[in-house]
Amino acid sequence: MKDLIKICFMICLVIVVYIYRNDIANYISDNIIYQGSNKVLTYNEYYLNYDYSYVQNTDVDKVKNYQDVLNIFYTILNSGDDTYSFYCDYSNCTDDVKNLINDDVKISDINNFVHPYNSFDTINIDITKSGKITVKVKKSYNDLEISYIKNYINKFINTNLNSDMSDYDKIKIFHDYIVNNTQYDQNSTDSSYTAYNLITTGKAICGGYSDIMAIYLNSLGIQNYKITSENHVWNLVKLDNTWYHLDMTWDDPVASDGNQYLIHNFFMITTEQLLELDSVEHNFDMNVYKEASN
Repeated sequence: MKDLIKICFMICLVIVVYIYRNDIANYISDNIIYQGSNKVLTYNEYYLNYDYSYVQNTDVDKVKNYQDVLNIFYTILNSGDDTYSFYCDYSNCTDDVKNLINDDVKISDINNFVHPYNSFDTINIDITKSGKITVKVKKSYNDLEISYIKNYINKFINTNLNSDMSDYDKIKIFHDYIVNNTQYDQNSTDSSYTAYNLITTGKAICGGYSDIMAIYLNSLGIQNYKITSENHVWNLVKLDNTWYHLDMTWDDPVASDGNQYLIHNFFMITTEQLLELDSVEHNFDMNVYKEASN
């Protein structure tokens, strides 16, 4: 009788193992064989060592809550690495990751906190049943575009800046230069969103304006990030421990008479001033961009 029970047990065990063979193989692969040798996250020269209220840099590879999910995606993008894997360690984790990736607003919010050179054009994930998540990033700028923009920025700095200038003056002179030499692209294409298109064609929309300013500010070591509303993007800049809004797009208006205008209505202003000027296109999520709400 005992032998018969053992035989039945073994048969059931073999059947269960066969049915769940893929899941078992994935679990062993992810959690026993490869977990200890997971790829180490690398950081390129455009990594920004800044933490914010919404997202912070992290060194975890097992996420235990939703904030960890936000932090690991911020860290991966901020690092400049194009492929990295981490592990889910709480219920609904994979659902949270999928929802984040599939929500253009939420994942773009995280993108705004990193250097434009490390920002993504597309971002994809692979998820195994055992909870291993691999993130694959295609960046917004390629090496040739980055080289071209860096030469452009360096030439501007060497030609127009000097050690006697305040940071405020350095920001203003670049703001004025871009506005005076750029037109808002009313027939925009996908490339109009980039700083590369702005400096090579003299035309861009808000994404191009905000990216070139962010790149310039980062080259000067001035902390900043981009803010996105439903249909618009601009810069938030930290100067003398205070955060200010800077919107070159709205300081470069499209005039009906065809003339070029330079204004400073949206140059280094507070959130209160910004919303007094426009509370529609600049209606942003203060739960995400909390530095601007203080």
